[in-house]
Amino acid sequence: MKKLMLTMMLGLAATSVFSEEGEFMKVSGDQILVDGSKYCYQIRKGHARRDNAEWTPYCGGFTNFFYEKGYQYTMYVEKYDPQADSIHVIKTIARDNSEEYFRLKKLREKQKASQAKKK
Repeated sequence: MKKLMLTMMLGLAATSVFSEEGEFMKVSGDQILVDGSKYCYQIRKGHARRDNAEWTPYCGGFTNFFYEKGYQYTMYVEKYDPQADSIHVIKTIARDNSEEYFRLKKLREKQKASQAKKK
């Protein structure tokens, strides 16, 4: 019974974070060169892997967020205007580097296969 009550309380606390008006967004692990001189973030709305929204460049900044190159982030942000200078991050949900992990895993498998053929 105590576990059930604790689970319910934690669930309510987690959902209350998203009660503010906002939206989910992803930030790519790579920045792109825009106009030949400035690096910009790549962002897209949504948070599920099946979301097929296009990545769009965003040259502004973020508040309440620390970006580290090479990691894709999923976050909950205030509704933003694409023309605005900054996006306010309410909560960072996840930092994901699975694409890089799987790319390196494939590379290691290829190397092992080529070494096995040489023997």
